Amino acid sequence: METEALAQGMMWSRERAAAELGVSLRTYLIYENADTVKRSVAMATVTLSLINIMPALRSDQLSKDLLLQMLEEMTTDAAAK
Repeated sequence: METEALAQGMMWSRERAAAELGVSLRTYLIYENADTVKRSVAMATVTLSLINIMPALRSDQLSKDLLLQMLEEMTTDAAAK
């Protein structure tokens, strides 16, 4: 699910991902194994992802097209929840 992708994409342990989301490891594992993700969790995941890519945006490491594609994928997934 999205929470697992968050941890993997940012090279975080599950413990770190849980801490970043402000939940216990047990709750994080429940989110990770759920068939659907709560909208609040999806939005938090998008927010954390955006915070993580901000340094790359500031240094022009991402092309405009790649940035737009990433934002579209993140927001489309979160909006569908």
